[in-house]
Amino acid sequence: MKKVLLKIDGMTCSACSSGLEKYLNRQKGIKTASVNLIMNNASIEYDNTKINLEQVEKYIEKAGFASLGIYKLESEEKKQTKEKNKLIGVSIVSILILYISMAHMVKLPVIPYLDMMHNPVNYAIALLILTTIVLIMGKDILKNGCKNLVHKTPNMDTLVAIGVIASFVYSIYGTVKIIKGQVMYVENLYYESAAIVIFFIKIGKYVENKNKDKTKEALKQLMSITPNHAIIEREGKEETVTLDEIKKGDIVICKPGEKIAVDGEVIEGVTHINESFITGESVPVKREKGSKVIAGSINYEGTIKYKAEKIGKESTVSEIVRLVVEATNTKAPIAKVADKISGYFVPTIIIIAIIAFIIWLAISKNLATAINIFV
Repeated sequence: MKKVLLKIDGMTCSACSSGLEKYLNRQKGIKTASVNLIMNNASIEYDNTKINLEQVEKYIEKAGFASLGIYKLESEEKKQTKEKNKLIGVSIVSILILYISMAHMVKLPVIPYLDMMHNPVNYAIALLILTTIVLIMGKDILKNGCKNLVHKTPNMDTLVAIGVIASFVYSIYGTVKIIKGQVMYVENLYYESAAIVIFFIKIGKYVENKNKDKTKEALKQLMSITPNHAIIEREGKEETVTLDEIKKGDIVICKPGEKIAVDGEVIEGVTHINESFITGESVPVKREKGSKVIAGSINYEGTIKYKAEKIGKESTVSEIVRLVVEATNTKAPIAKVADKISGYFVPTIIIIAIIAFIIWLAISKNLATAINIFV
């Protein structure tokens, strides 16, 4: 058996993560799979005598998502600035759409050339152009929703995509009718509905991603406890190297005020070291020949030499980070219930919407009313 932690792209809600988790657990060769929406990763244990990592990644692709390889927290890049700019753009255009379409309802001054009563064609075309801009800025939501519907794993984005596309397409139909002279269709334009739905979803995703980044940032700060460089002794000479260049058995030198680079055993010198970040003990502890030192702890006074024992992923700090990431993959019973419900929620809503559309179309004989209820 082999266990791997993969970075997953394309998940946007609990329906995505639970859907992918169920799909992976059904595949031959996979013993267990746990998908973490917050960290955007999947912990997968598979039988390497039956399948390999490439096949595992193909399973993920078939489910409608993408594997970005082995999960590495240190390679995570923040995209908040780009998302913030998109949100500002969507907000400005959406507010403009709301004003044009509803100013007359709240007794605000109406833009003369975009008055729905006196200039219905201008009004419809302006809303069409502005809503198209919002949909372009929110294309990631629509694309993800449609993709997951095709892969038979509908999620919350699928509901948004269906509602937005339905109202937008019907509004285009109404716009064509207005251009042809049937101005009564000006009352049946739902451009603002499509735009505002995207606007609110964008706000939600921005807040959600900001909170996710805080979780990742906390782990990154834990990893940054260790220094980037260290001094090692080779053939009697001191040499400054990066942590990646340190090998087991290397003699590392730590001077007063510096941090211990890797876990090891003191072979020369006496000092006091602050290990409070691990032990919680604020009083520095004495370290001398034969004592163990932990990466990230601070050397207060004397210069010491120690032999590197645990490097890279074997270090105490890396082990703590690994345990924290694994802990986020462990689901509480209530979370499993929520995942189960979310798996049924999306298809149930779609079915109810279709039934409501059919009933209202039969009752009202009005396509606009039925579409409004459906959306």
